[in-house]
Amino acid sequence: MKNENIFLNNRAVLKISGPNYLTFLNNILTSDITKIKSKEVAPSALLSPQGRILFDILISLGPIKKIDDLGYILIECEVTQVDDLFKKIAIYNLRKEVIIEKTKYKVFVTKNPKNHLHSLIDKRFFETSIGRFYKDIEIENIDLECNVTSSKDINWYNSLRYINCIPEGPKEIIPNVSLPLEINLDLLGGISFEKGCFIGQEVNARVKWKGLVKKKYVPIIIENEDLSITHYNIDNENKIFLKDIEIGKIMSLAYDKIVNKYFGIAIIKLVHLYNFEENSDLECYHEESKIKIRFPQYLLPLPKKS
Repeated sequence: MKNENIFLNNRAVLKISGPNYLTFLNNILTSDITKIKSKEVAPSALLSPQGRILFDILISLGPIKKIDDLGYILIECEVTQVDDLFKKIAIYNLRKEVIIEKTKYKVFVTKNPKNHLHSLIDKRFFETSIGRFYKDIEIENIDLECNVTSSKDINWYNSLRYINCIPEGPKEIIPNVSLPLEINLDLLGGISFEKGCFIGQEVNARVKWKGLVKKKYVPIIIENEDLSITHYNIDNENKIFLKDIEIGKIMSLAYDKIVNKYFGIAIIKLVHLYNFEENSDLECYHEESKIKIRFPQYLLPLPKKS
């Protein structure tokens, strides 16, 4: 089935192993590593001590092939961040408890996880079955062996991410700026407040329990009627207005030519999001383009101030 798989050339994979790799990772990452199941990939993050996201990642369990096999963890991240993530994990590995390796795995996304023996269900997608699989394969053999569409034809995957409000990578999640609760990492299952301490835990616990979240990532839809959105540039401020009030900005966009719409993610001040929660027909604007906010079910109800 053509176009069922996408090769993500912007993603890379680290391998973490050794006798204490589970405890080690559980002490530094936001998610509870002990609750990850086989055949799934789950979100997590490595934060700064100030509680800001340095690296958003996806984690999965390596297969245990025999009784005395300790297994390993695979960490998927943005390819531009893999060297820095490797170095950061190595800094925390003071006792050399774990072995950190860069792999040659290529990352693939599939619409049909059941068609792939080693496919992992992406737990971030609640209403759609999306899988990921990793293969150590040469670039020139990718099309033949993995039945992929062009790596440039990634809009179906990005559109699906944006509809479900799932940001990825440093262009969408600004390193050392974004908070986990702003990007809804808690609602996507990527942060645990029950497992105990992790780096940046104290700051985010305070944000959560005191209701200090001020902004939220939300999905947006833009009708491509007058093509004014062609002025959009990821490097610009891309401000969003409700009437004459600036309420946020666009973080990312993908064009779906089948429905002639742009799907994207925006960061909006929570105080204004309540208006969109109450009125689903309400529109805001970027320049001359009309924007609608469509909340996935997991985002509702929005958090109220304590």
